Amino acid sequence: MSIAQIMTHRSKLITTMADASLASLRDVFARARFQHVPVVDHTNRLVGIVSVKDYFRELSPVMDAASDPAIGLFIRSRKVHQVMVSPVITVSETTGVKQAAALLLQHNISCLPVTDEYKHLLGLVSWKDILRAALHKPAS
Repeated sequence: MSIAQIMTHRSKLITTMADASLASLRDVFARARFQHVPVVDHTNRLVGIVSVKDYFRELSPVMDAASDPAIGLFIRSRKVHQVMVSPVITVSETTGVKQAAALLLQHNISCLPVTDEYKHLLGLVSWKDILRAALHKPAS
């Protein structure tokens, strides 16, 4: 089984740009069911990834000590490129599910963007997608 069979396709993903504010990222996480947002450039080339965990790690030092207006100012002034992970470990559509699972474990990450040979974003596969595929696979 290949990643192409289980990944979430690009058309169903919400992405962001590196120069977007954390305020816009908050809105993305609020309306999406995803825990990760790929960061792309104007040609849809993957340049990073940011997770809910990355977002809250950036906010945590400010949350307890700052007022709501100060937090608002902070998230409007901070940019996605300041909190995203880059470079990103990726896979291709032809990568096998076992190989992708091994990468997740080896690097202690929870998702892998799926890209073409030019690093254009094609989709995303998470540990949940892999587990779902394993549970639905007929026993051999």
